[in-house]
Amino acid sequence: MLTYDTITQKTYIQYQFLNIKTKQMKSINQPWAISDKYQTRYGSVWANMDFVFQEKISEENFRTDPMNTVIGELHIYNQKLQMTYKDIINYSKSIQMVSDESYISGTKTDKYDVKIKSQTFTLQRHELRKLAETLTETLIVSIRAYELGLYL
Repeated sequence: MLTYDTITQKTYIQYQFLNIKTKQMKSINQPWAISDKYQTRYGSVWANMDFVFQEKISEENFRTDPMNTVIGELHIYNQKLQMTYKDIINYSKSIQMVSDESYISGTKTDKYDVKIKSQTFTLQRHELRKLAETLTETLIVSIRAYELGLYL
């Protein structure tokens, strides 16, 4: 039999789940959804690499000075690097080129040094590919969100 307390408790749980699910939508790679099988196969750096958008991005800032608008944070090697729209454009192009070259002329075991925001990270080829894909997706999502008017 359903009582008022049971209904209230279920509603509260659904509300909490909706809040958690909404917060997860601000992430590009959603690392909490990667299974242990893939974490073991590709490593913790690959599994935990992510870009998380800011909670609020001012549409006015993005309209007047889009290149210097802080979009969010890049999570890599347990560090959080704050990224502007200009940073995302520059790093997505340069890292994509390094990643493409690594697949053309490199081997699976080669490691590559990548400099992001004056910090050097040593990545394997598959980690470099995921970083390039993450930044490219971030670029696409951020411009689409602006076009759709989601920066409010």
